[in-house]
Amino acid sequence: MKNFIKTNYNIYPKKIYKKDNIYFFFSSNEKIVIVKTDKDKNYLSNLANISNELYRNGIMVHTFLLNINGEYYTKNENEYIVLLKINNNSNVVTLKDINKYDINNSFNLEKIDIVNEMEKKIDTLEKEMTDYNKEYPIIQESINYFIGLSENAIQMIKTINIYNNSIIHIISLDKYNSYEFNNPFNLKLGNKMYDYALYFKNKFYNEYINYDELFKVIKSNSKEDLICFYCFMLYQKEYFDCVKEILLNRIEEKSIYKYINKIKEYKELLKYIKDNLQNINEIMELEWIDK
Repeated sequence: MKNFIKTNYNIYPKKIYKKDNIYFFFSSNEKIVIVKTDKDKNYLSNLANISNELYRNGIMVHTFLLNINGEYYTKNENEYIVLLKINNNSNVVTLKDINKYDINNSFNLEKIDIVNEMEKKIDTLEKEMTDYNKEYPIIQESINYFIGLSENAIQMIKTINIYNNSIIHIISLDKYNSYEFNNPFNLKLGNKMYDYALYFKNKFYNEYINYDELFKVIKSNSKEDLICFYCFMLYQKEYFDCVKEILLNRIEEKSIYKYINKIKEYKELLKYIKDNLQNINEIMELEWIDK
């Protein structure tokens, strides 16, 4: 790979490092990540242009390096190699970072139908779980509760208009960090409240909730946005992602306790949000949250 980079980019890395399956090196005190992708060159050129535009708007997204031919990608056998310059060395994602991505621009990003994704994930898991009888007893005991929460979310969100015109981040909770947040490959067009929900879920499961931040989000968004936010908080993608990893034998079944053991605390979080949305009838109808 060193020779490939030397030949195609005129960059001479002394050493290539690997951490969390990410390959990177340093050049002129800048961190450069090596990305292997099967995306086509039109997709990559478009994504490079989007990341450049975002960077010009003061957003610290990773940006593509040009090769010796003036292209943002380099063919290597059956895949493309992309070099991304890391523009943000922070280890954390802040609410301010999320707010910066909420800008008015007609970016040619893939639009994601989150409601459809929610429905597909539940349907797929329900079908997969029918193949098991006594296997995965921890999942068998808990999955109906998490599906119930998510079906409440889907039912409610279908009653409103959803505006999918903001840049959001499609990241799993176990990879929620500054690197993945600023990785242009994780950017989609969707509803901005998805990002807020993901941020607070990460705080809840991996750190701690800053209720001042949460209250600020609740008080500074429209009714329909807040219904979306509550639905995304209800939707248990993180639990379902964990189940999927278990079924693929990538992690142990006991990993699911991360979510099961916090059912009561998470319900209290949902109740706190609900109590601060007293003027939204759709949310008030979820009476079981109060019990």
